[in-house]
Amino acid sequence: MSRRFLPALWAFTLLFLLMQAPAMAASYVVAPFKVSGPQGYSYLGQAVPSMLTSRLFQQGTFEPAARQDAALKEKAPSSKDAAASMAKKYAADYIVWGSITVMGDQASLDVSALSPNGKVWKKAATSPVNALISGLQNVADSVNIEVFGRTDVAPAAAAGGPASPNSAFMMNETHGNVSTSGTYLNSSLRYQGEESAASQLRSQMLKYECFGSEIADIDGDGKNEVLMLAKRKLYAYTWNGEKRLTQIAEYDLPAVMTPVLVRFFKEADGKRYIILTGSDENDRTAFSEVLTFSNGKFHTAVKFIDRYLNVVNLPPHFKPVLIGQDPDRSKTVGGKVYEMQIVDGRLVRRGNIANLPKNATVFNFAWIPAANGKGGDHVVTVTETENLATFNTKGQPLAVSQDVYCAGTTYILGDRGIGGLSAHEDDEIMSYVPIRLVVVDLDRDGRYEVLAVKPVTTAGKLFTNYRTYPQGEVHALIWDGMALDLLWKTRRIKGTVCDVTVADVDNNGRLDLVVTVNSFGGIMNGTNTRCALFIYPLDTTKVSAKPNYQE
Repeated sequence: MSRRFLPALWAFTLLFLLMQAPAMAASYVVAPFKVSGPQGYSYLGQAVPSMLTSRLFQQGTFEPAARQDAALKEKAPSSKDAAASMAKKYAADYIVWGSITVMGDQASLDVSALSPNGKVWKKAATSPVNALISGLQNVADSVNIEVFGRTDVAPAAAAGGPASPNSAFMMNETHGNVSTSGTYLNSSLRYQGEESAASQLRSQMLKYECFGSEIADIDGDGKNEVLMLAKRKLYAYTWNGEKRLTQIAEYDLPAVMTPVLVRFFKEADGKRYIILTGSDENDRTAFSEVLTFSNGKFHTAVKFIDRYLNVVNLPPHFKPVLIGQDPDRSKTVGGKVYEMQIVDGRLVRRGNIANLPKNATVFNFAWIPAANGKGGDHVVTVTETENLATFNTKGQPLAVSQDVYCAGTTYILGDRGIGGLSAHEDDEIMSYVPIRLVVVDLDRDGRYEVLAVKPVTTAGKLFTNYRTYPQGEVHALIWDGMALDLLWKTRRIKGTVCDVTVADVDNNGRLDLVVTVNSFGGIMNGTNTRCALFIYPLDTTKVSAKPNYQE
């Protein structure tokens, strides 16, 4: 071969080898983010970069720097120059950095990226704290498209905007489609879909804070009344069909009583009673009363009772039973939970309730009947940390929810005093009474739903005694053999939910989901606390049969 062709051959061979060699991936480093907000969110400073790192990865094309983990131990860059220095230190072609600001339930995300050509790209986004991951995905998509120039990533707008949630009910996650009409009980129990005026009714705003409510036929006339418990009074209303509550009576609470709850109880002989339970904050003890209602007035049936009372459905018949427990100023309640009976104007203690878990109190438990009569009954309790714990009939623990439920706003004041000695005010104990658990079988499938209130809050996660929740939801949970699984939930309810029940509030022969909500006024705007009823008519014609619900 002529020597003059050798250089050309070598050049061709080198070019061929270069074409066969894999292209070197561009590298990036994601720096720690600066976090502004409550201390409880400081973990986002490293959590967000870790999530962005994985969402920017494309093998062989864009990969994180070899020392990405070490970079997370650095301080968040405060300028373009600081970011450039960090990129050079970690031998990265690109660097991504930014800040997170948390205010209330909202999070603001400001992200910057520096390219090898020295250009800085910026993007700002705002999302609810509990939807931050979805917001991060949108930011990551923007970086991939606008900074890295990737064509394999579709922008959110090209896909028709943010992904719409499932148009079916939450129930359909476990049951599939329940009807061809696309509705189940009520259209407000859906992820999406327009809410009609008939799917949610609301009473007028009442000018007081509500401590609890009850729906029952308190006078035996065959129609339900509405009881609303305020700080100093108990009110009785009827629903007049015009989305309004019409007051028919009121009762002045004893001056020393701080109310906790109101319940209705009907004895086997047909006698009807209204149970008022509260506390005497001066003596740090229980203060309860039993009332009757007739001729448009409240009457006292049993005066001062030094026990906390409640009404729950107990096995084996799962009918309402009056229960009580002794007070304990250092633990709110103490001793066993007993069945109670009203006899000749007195409250008589019967036997204790067997097979309750150790943490069960007169306020915090409900029984779940066996599904289709098989597998045994279960007990669900609200723990001290306001999670839901499920037990079998022997009191053995089975599961605990990760989410907080039934976080009540009413409390019983106690202290760490010894005997009759008063403790210092710093030793005061505020024991919050959980919102009731409602157990029903609305879809008549033999499996009982547990209706529990879930507060939606950011500050409440950081401060134990922060109880002004801006939003709430009612979740229907079902025992699936391993844990309480989400079946359906209401839309977000604006305000602090203080009670929930299932009853025919408007006396039209159909059950309603009734939610009592407080709207707290601000100190600066001069608005007082008010309350209202949110009513969700339950269309049981969409399910297999009438619900198996006992008053």
